[in-house]
Amino acid sequence: MLGKSLVRIYLTGGLRVEGPGGTLVDRDLPGAQGRLALAALVVQRGPLARDQLADMLWDEQLPRRWTGALHALVSKLRSQLASIGLADAVSSVGGTYALVLPPNTWIDLEDALRRLDRAEGALRHGDAATATAEATVSSGILQRPPLAGIDGEWAERQRRRISTAYYRTCVVLAEAWLERGDHALAATVAETAISLDPLREIGYRLVMRAEWERGDRAAALRAFARCEQMMADVLGAAPSPETAALASRLRA
Repeated sequence: MLGKSLVRIYLTGGLRVEGPGGTLVDRDLPGAQGRLALAALVVQRGPLARDQLADMLWDEQLPRRWTGALHALVSKLRSQLASIGLADAVSSVGGTYALVLPPNTWIDLEDALRRLDRAEGALRHGDAATATAEATVSSGILQRPPLAGIDGEWAERQRRRISTAYYRTCVVLAEAWLERGDHALAATVAETAISLDPLREIGYRLVMRAEWERGDRAAALRAFARCEQMMADVLGAAPSPETAALASRLRA
């Protein structure tokens, strides 16, 4: 799909729009607010109310003449998008703005999330090879810095959403590599999941299983000990019955 797209938009690793007539990068846009406005319109992929967009741009308090400031900002975006062959890319109807893109437009985050859904579905149906292929591409996108140089509450919410998706991708990859017998790689990817969210136990369980499968019971039990310590230090609780039962089976 990527190779057939005339328009490609990257929201990770730096904001970038590749159109039929050229390329825009984050430094070409009208400042931090221009980057945020474009990113919000890309993510929304539908009408976005003007006051909602204004709230994203001015987190704390709207300026007195915010409608004029917003109109000027959107006009600059329109002009810059037109310069790379995307004329009339921003529509303004009924108090809303929307980004109008060709139907074959490729957006990195959309592709990553679609592939993650396909990977999870393939894994549920026992197709570890497809799960590995789709999750690997998804991981390559999601591990890049998302919405770099864009600040504000909206951007932080999006970054949390992307981080959660990256965690899910690592879990799928670890499970798939376990199914395919590459226990070392499964352990490595599971460790990445732990680094992303050390309070979710599935990453520790995947490391325990992977280390056990490749014959290192000591490493498997050390992973459980790390989980046990983390739960006690942060939550004042013990690992879940599922994790404790896996450790008991490994000890036996």
